[in-house]
Amino acid sequence: MSEFHCYRLISIVFVTAALLFILYAIHNPQLSFPWSNFVTYTIYAVYGLVTGILCGLTFKYRKNR
Repeated sequence: MSEFHCYRLISIVFVTAALLFILYAIHNPQLSFPWSNFVTYTIYAVYGLVTGILCGLTFKYRKNR
């Protein structure tokens, strides 16, 4: 499997997982994490950054083909 397909597959999985998590969180507002909001937002930011980088890499490798 080429790097392009690998990055594309991982980014699709990450985006799908994020969408499923958001849908679950909307329907279960009573649930929360056992740590502070700062930790939660940091985790969200790192997840979004990694997902954005992987999506960006798919476009970079597609242009180089």
